[in-house]
Amino acid sequence: MCAICDFKIEFSVGHPQALTVAVATRKAIEADLLRQVEVEGALAQARLRITAVETLNGLQDRIQEALPVDQLLSLPDFYVLLIENDTWGFFHATPEGFDPDIVPDLPDILSDNIDERSLVIVTSQVALQAWLGGEINTRQLTTEALLFIDGPRELSDTLLSTLHAAAATPVKDEAVAA
Repeated sequence: MCAICDFKIEFSVGHPQALTVAVATRKAIEADLLRQVEVEGALAQARLRITAVETLNGLQDRIQEALPVDQLLSLPDFYVLLIENDTWGFFHATPEGFDPDIVPDLPDILSDNIDERSLVIVTSQVALQAWLGGEINTRQLTTEALLFIDGPRELSDTLLSTLHAAAATPVKDEAVAA
């Protein structure tokens, strides 16, 4: 499992691109490209958090299945922000997979110099779930503004290439994917 982070970022800014992704997600739901997540009741927030963690775990599994160990180890560290409930994940590769016990620093998301910013994927849980389920591809995510990668250009390109490779990798256990 990737490290699930509980960051307290000043002024509750999840990421400057979170609003753009949220608006694009709403449009995609209204156009029936994505499915709305309906969770009600007293434990709704807890259920949303659990499904967000499960979604991040799905991303982790997909990347680990897609890449041989040497390519996995060459991945830069990166964060993922699921905008619905500000769930952050941090991905740091090891020979055994992503390290679940690492405690990362707060991501640098506000630096004026893009090369000093942390590498961050900003997306919605529903978009990432649709991608994991093969209902939407990586190109659609980026062109429809459903996924934004922030950080140094070269590292962003590497991460985007990884997502393309992971999307092209068949899921090993189809029962898990359903």
